[in-house]
Amino acid sequence: MNVRFKNYKISVLGEVNNPGSYTLMNEQCTIFDALATAGDMTIYGKRDNVLLIREDATGKKNISRINLESASLLSNLDLYYLQQNDVIYVEPNRTKARSAGIGATESITISIVSTLVSVATLIFTILNNN
Repeated sequence: MNVRFKNYKISVLGEVNNPGSYTLMNEQCTIFDALATAGDMTIYGKRDNVLLIREDATGKKNISRINLESASLLSNLDLYYLQQNDVIYVEPNRTKARSAGIGATESITISIVSTLVSVATLIFTILNNN
């Protein structure tokens, strides 16, 4: 007896345009199909280091690193075709990771300091011209 899924769920997270969980109707979904469903990768996504998180029959989560730029991916069908409840995580590149270090608090602080410096410079200029 063969068991077939009519549809199954995958999650695509990280540097993609529309991260989230998706229900797929095709049981022959590839990693590229999943990325396309999530609106493709952003320019900040690492194409050579995508994580595939898959749970085995015992409940253990296995993490595989995939290089989407490698032709050898097509020969590794276990990674190329997705399975029920797979999670794909696209890591950010260094540029995105560095820029993420500056949050809203830091941005506000920088804005306030630059405004105060501008006001002080204006006052100093006005007082020196009189």
